Amino acid sequence: MNTKVTCLDVRRALGAEPQRRDAWILEHCKTCAQCAVFLQDMTALGTRLERALNIEVPKDLEARIVFRAEFRPVERRRTYSWLAAAAAVVLAIGIGFGVWQYQQNSPAMLGKALVARVMNPTESAALDPDRPVIRDASYVTNVLSQAGIGMRGSMDDISYASADSFRGAMVAHLVVRGRDGPVTVFLLPHVHVRAPTHFNEQGFDGVLLPHGSGSIAIIANNPTPMMPIAHEFMKMVEWSI
Repeated sequence: MNTKVTCLDVRRALGAEPQRRDAWILEHCKTCAQCAVFLQDMTALGTRLERALNIEVPKDLEARIVFRAEFRPVERRRTYSWLAAAAAVVLAIGIGFGVWQYQQNSPAMLGKALVARVMNPTESAALDPDRPVIRDASYVTNVLSQAGIGMRGSMDDISYASADSFRGAMVAHLVVRGRDGPVTVFLLPHVHVRAPTHFNEQGFDGVLLPHGSGSIAIIANNPTPMMPIAHEFMKMVEWSI
């Protein structure tokens, strides 16, 4: 492992294997409060998943399957015995995955994931308050099109624009100049939330808003009012996928 461990290294490792406790991960978390909180969150998530998988299968499920097998030809009875066990495993995995997927798509977990993306060390320059605005409107249009997003009109205060993969789908990651500093905007055509949700993570305030079949997230660590920016994007953005 490279001796220069970054927050991104730690979060990638824990995101792939929440129960990892390598020495370099623990050593980094001793000096990084943000990653220490992330480690705690992933530990809690792993515990919840384990509990979800340890569900109790109906007691008579195997008995019912085996009972039916008694009325089948002898050579097929063995099939039904292991089918009972297989059904139990599939049921447990299915419910466990459903719980995990629900948690991952909950506004709270989405907020954590989006703030982690904002804090990605490789994109720290995006929040530079002195970063110049993008004068080439066609550049922004091209970035949005990569994520299946169209925009009616244009904005003059966008200082950063990229199309990134988020949970297996392309999204647009923008930064605009707010009244009191940079404000991050995520345009999420594949993520839908039922109602507006506010969240606070590691010094960042955010709001997640439903917009058609997708959603828009506004995130900032300064007092810039977020709702006016959100409403401006909601008037201009349309999903083209």
